[in-house]
Amino acid sequence: MREIKIYAPAKINLYLDVLDRRKDGFHNIETIFEKIGLKDEIIIKEKGRGLKVRVDAADCSQGQYNIVYKAARAIFKEAGVALNLDIEIKKRIPVSAGLGGGSSDAASALIAINDIFKLGVTDTKLLAIAADIGKDAPFFMMAASFAVGRGSGEQLKKINLDKDLFHILIKPSIPLSTRAMYHRIDRYGFSSRGHSFQDAICALKKMDVEALEKNYYNIFESVLARNVDCINKIKALLARSGSQHSLLSGSGPTVFCTFKTKKHAEKVFKKIPKHKDMSVFLVKTYRGGIYGDNRG
Repeated sequence: MREIKIYAPAKINLYLDVLDRRKDGFHNIETIFEKIGLKDEIIIKEKGRGLKVRVDAADCSQGQYNIVYKAARAIFKEAGVALNLDIEIKKRIPVSAGLGGGSSDAASALIAINDIFKLGVTDTKLLAIAADIGKDAPFFMMAASFAVGRGSGEQLKKINLDKDLFHILIKPSIPLSTRAMYHRIDRYGFSSRGHSFQDAICALKKMDVEALEKNYYNIFESVLARNVDCINKIKALLARSGSQHSLLSGSGPTVFCTFKTKKHAEKVFKKIPKHKDMSVFLVKTYRGGIYGDNRG
């Protein structure tokens, strides 16, 4: 019986704009992705009969309704196999948080199953499967910590950086539906283009955190509706603790701030009071693969 542990890192969006809605119902975006060292653990065992997927989080879809189950079924179909697998997911990435946890789980599972069982599915086919399952999933298929994303997130260009950023993340207890947030974008309107995507990319490439923060943008902050008070309170808390700027990740509700050094991040992190209605994380850029080698 084969058994292997893999990792699925979270992501944040250092910039996120929604440009328009496409005929296929998806949206064209411009974003800057970063993998971070908050990660789920996935245990894949070759045992039993059929495919089983279990998650240790009560607020996460189980069994055939889980995105990893769908990913496994898709690669089985592509490869023409029917493997007997027991997959256990140990969630560390909050659910419905704007951190891409589900897409990352699916991407790591696809890569691992193809590799471990020598299925021979090409990278192009794997990316196509990933894009059908989750729009953030193609980024997690990349061997890159940073990338520019366009289209619906599947048009990716690696950003080569050899230095790490440090972040404090605060996830409030409220869930936000990505689908519902995009519906709000459709209702309230798209980007006014009053900000610079290229300036944000340039600042990141220079590792100029101050300039990067000045070019922070996430269109979803403008359509938070009834959740805006909660997000603003988190932003105010981070400001009181010593952060200069903060930003919503993805469609929320997680808010993060950025630091160039671990020392500065830890100083601010220690000032944030514990609260039962929010989770606080101190993370840095993730540089490991799905097996955790060379992990950041």
